[in-house]
Amino acid sequence: MIYGSIHCLKYQKNELFFSGKGSNSGDFFLPYGLLRESFLKKGIELNTPDLNKGKKVSFELHVNAQTRRPQSRAYVYLFENPLIRPLNSDISVLNQYAKWFTWDDELSSSPQFIKLFYPNKINSDSWNNFEQRSKFLVLVARNKDLNILDSRSLIPLRQEIIKWYEMNATNDFYLYGRGWDQPFAVAGRWGKLFGQLQKIKSLLITSRTPLKTWKGPIENKIQLLQQAKFCIAHENCRNLSGYITEKIFHCFRAGCVPIYIGPKEIYEFIPPECFIDGRLFNTPQEMDNFLRSIDKEIYQKYQDAIRQFLLSEKAKPFSEEYFVEKIVNTIFNDLSAI
Repeated sequence: MIYGSIHCLKYQKNELFFSGKGSNSGDFFLPYGLLRESFLKKGIELNTPDLNKGKKVSFELHVNAQTRRPQSRAYVYLFENPLIRPLNSDISVLNQYAKWFTWDDELSSSPQFIKLFYPNKINSDSWNNFEQRSKFLVLVARNKDLNILDSRSLIPLRQEIIKWYEMNATNDFYLYGRGWDQPFAVAGRWGKLFGQLQKIKSLLITSRTPLKTWKGPIENKIQLLQQAKFCIAHENCRNLSGYITEKIFHCFRAGCVPIYIGPKEIYEFIPPECFIDGRLFNTPQEMDNFLRSIDKEIYQKYQDAIRQFLLSEKAKPFSEEYFVEKIVNTIFNDLSAI
């Protein structure tokens, strides 16, 4: 048996392979369970490092770049974007890895680069139609900001949308996620310190959020989106080439029409008929006016386009199955060639 170790935060006892673990209604870890199963079919046992003690480990797979030097041949999946995790674009750190699995086209000139998008569950089951969806517009996000100041951050826009609906249409907007019982997060190091002080304050003083639209944390995002007509699905950062996360695909999976801003070249990957391009609006008012102009016939066209995309070859590179196949075959063939 060949052994490999997967390094993902501080998870132990193969916890990240268990179905239902992690955030996003338990979806976050599902690709890793499939990854382990696929490796086993090739005679490779992938474990968290604690379960490989005393064994000869042939390779390590790191989820995000790490400063800790690998003890064996190593590969990295660059899950987080470099504005949130700067190590993921630090070449001096990345050069300790044999291959880089990443969406980040800024790294594509390196021979270690292997294009790989964030994995998603792809399905096109029957969906609620326009009239069966009771919630007009939802936003699911944590109240957080970047640790650096960067004009590409979309978090200020997210906050602007929340403020507009708080003032103008509280009954048509549903905010879910953690941390909204605190003031809006602020970017930069001082913002991070401010956030920590607010958390300490909340432990000492019980307060109620001033946000009327906040409904609290959400346990099952997909079930929520099945009830929503529209969802703000902006990435945390705009104009990062190839950076397309689960946000828009969660909407697709539920048949909910997303309002989306992400990479400039998004139309190269996802047809524009599948979503509402948030870049078209100068203000939340303009966006709201457009959403209210959509009737059941127009909505059905969006849903038809989403289904057509999910069933097409263009959607496959975003699937969990493609993610697993690319990593497993690359590492297996690489180890076989040594």
